[in-house]
Amino acid sequence: MENEMITNQNNSRESLDTDDSINIKRTGYPLIQYNTPRNLMQFVEIKPFNSQTQPHARSGHRAVATDSDVWIWGGYFPTNNPERSPMFAELWRFNYALRRWTLEPTTGDVPNSTLASHSMCLHRNCVFVFGGTGYPFGRVVSNDLFILDLKRLHWKRIQLQNQPPEAVYGASIIGKDDYLYILCGTSSWHYHSNVYEIHLPTMRSTQIGYTFDETEDPSGNGRYRQEAHIHDNQIFLFGGGSNSGLTFSLEYLPVFDLNTHNWSFVHTNPDPIHNYPSARKFHSIFPFRKNQILIFGGAHLDQTASHHIATDGKLWIFDFEKLEWSRSPSLTMVKRSYFQAATINQRGEIWSHGGVVHESTAPRTEIRISTLYKMDSQISSLRELCWNRFLNCVSDRSCLLDQRHLLKQLNIPAQFIERIH
Repeated sequence: MENEMITNQNNSRESLDTDDSINIKRTGYPLIQYNTPRNLMQFVEIKPFNSQTQPHARSGHRAVATDSDVWIWGGYFPTNNPERSPMFAELWRFNYALRRWTLEPTTGDVPNSTLASHSMCLHRNCVFVFGGTGYPFGRVVSNDLFILDLKRLHWKRIQLQNQPPEAVYGASIIGKDDYLYILCGTSSWHYHSNVYEIHLPTMRSTQIGYTFDETEDPSGNGRYRQEAHIHDNQIFLFGGGSNSGLTFSLEYLPVFDLNTHNWSFVHTNPDPIHNYPSARKFHSIFPFRKNQILIFGGAHLDQTASHHIATDGKLWIFDFEKLEWSRSPSLTMVKRSYFQAATINQRGEIWSHGGVVHESTAPRTEIRISTLYKMDSQISSLRELCWNRFLNCVSDRSCLLDQRHLLKQLNIPAQFIERIH
């Protein structure tokens, strides 16, 4: 199941040139064709060179990406074994250059009781983790804010001053300049769409927005597991779930103005052929080109059958200037998933790990995966292309850890050598 590839990716691998064929024989691993016309804007499975060391299948975890690594924290996998916890208090790191997973030990105030549906972001070289839940879901809920130092692998719990946010899971967290913004979420019983502004130099938290009236769900207000994006000093919300089980559509988007501290709704324009993306929660969004975001994954709750259904797996683009949705039939996930941990780095590489999928033969059965996918959302620079070509010519990349002096003699720029660790 996890080795399944979509047709156009199979075709791209069949088109490897002679040099790449030689490298496949030399290393024993197929190469990824970075930024060829067929692979740009296509998800490709990235297999670690050592498949024996990698994270267990999971969902509900979160990810951030640096120049050199993808980092994932937490996650959930159901188990009937009373001696095994269904939650993962684990920090895993995937190094791009070595194509290797490493389980990293951490110290400090480890947030090991709320490991699912926490909020996580990388801002100014610091990883911030807020809230989350343990298992059973909703029994233990947190409003703690933690900072993870990726160099020292050390956790620190932050004492927020003034007006700390509520204890929730499924909130959104975004960084902008000297501030973090935390909004929405649920305690399992109560849902809200409050907005909190945290001034990072002083760690002073102030409530600047209050729960708005949902137009789609008259039974209650608030939402969780939505995605948020800041554009032109406004926070746009995309999707999410309500306390009644309803999944919010993407036709009307809630918008919070950071200048006036007021909520409003904007009506978006549909794709002229494909209409609107389906309603969803547990999805992912990322900046894409100028004034656009890319959205993929997620699910909605079939309230009649009482189980989640994954979205169609298409990739959608939203244009903030036109307030318009567009969909390309050629942009497709390898597998339709939700509750995946996805992230993007400065080079526009989108990485997605794990999540929940459904087999076509058993559509109501939730299967958690451990697969790692990558998509280039923009064309790489010539330097990056050369670096990837160099790595593909190395039969055993682990030797690069001990051969830094040779890399320097080859005039490999320091910025690339520093990525190997």
